[in-house]
Amino acid sequence: MSRTARTLAATLLTLTAITTACAPGTGSHARPKIGVVELFSNPFFAEARAGMEKAAAEGGADLVINNANADSAKEAGFVTTYLTQKVDAIVLSAVSPTGSLATLHRIKAAHVPVVCYDTCVNPPDDQQLVDAFVTSDNRGLGATTGRQAATYIKDELGGSAKAIMLTCEEFDVCKQRRAGLDAELAGAHLDLLAEQEGYQVDKATPIANSMLAAHPDTQVIIVENEDAILAAATAVKARGLTGKVAIFGIDIDPQVALLITQPATDVKWTTGQSPFDMGYQAVQAAIARAHGRPAGDFYHYTPSPTFSSADPASARNYLDSHHTN
Repeated sequence: MSRTARTLAATLLTLTAITTACAPGTGSHARPKIGVVELFSNPFFAEARAGMEKAAAEGGADLVINNANADSAKEAGFVTTYLTQKVDAIVLSAVSPTGSLATLHRIKAAHVPVVCYDTCVNPPDDQQLVDAFVTSDNRGLGATTGRQAATYIKDELGGSAKAIMLTCEEFDVCKQRRAGLDAELAGAHLDLLAEQEGYQVDKATPIANSMLAAHPDTQVIIVENEDAILAAATAVKARGLTGKVAIFGIDIDPQVALLITQPATDVKWTTGQSPFDMGYQAVQAAIARAHGRPAGDFYHYTPSPTFSSADPASARNYLDSHHTN
């Protein structure tokens, strides 16, 4: 072999090594190591974690899990640690569609596969920065709940109602839920007295209490996540309005399911998600990418079961079959 040929061969070998080292999903550990960043602590994310742990056990992967508590700085710090540890993939529920962008760009630059679950950054950034997004049909969640609220207003309240709302619309998924709600409530005569952001039970409860204090004639409360359902129910009881206010929500957890099964409950309806499936599918996709395999379709949609106080059997079944491990 000539000197030129040897030089060319060596150059090609070096470039191949560099490309392989930088390629996503090459799997530097014998068992894929996956870093997880949860959005905040509540039963939804606890159940999603159970799904992740099952997928990791089945797929021969190791998980490192941290909770950002809805703090973009914490999210960025955990990701920095994961990149330093040279994880094979990252799974996260993005804290903010804007505040998480820089973090996702860093992951992308490090050539580490990343899967969003529950929340992500907005299109088109999601498909440019993320390998897969495991979520619910959020507009569908809102539409289903909005349809039930509209029917209740028509059948039980004579076609018009005074309402308040607890929202979570700093997240794009909740904006989608609101779009579905608004579309189905457009035909109802809804006098929206007040709305305010409130999606963590400890913070949403005093907000709901204050809104009911200002508007004691409220007939309907519409909320966009499960913690807000609990907050609304707690505030209704505290204000002595039990039996006078109907709550329609989105999301399910054991506490919400238990409320639905109670006689004469104020929680009339919720359209649930399947966080266990969400966590399970997110880690499955991350393991696939860690091994250099495709994750399938970009959007992975999980089931949306419904729960009604008029038929509490579904809520009882949820409690009986609830995944706790």
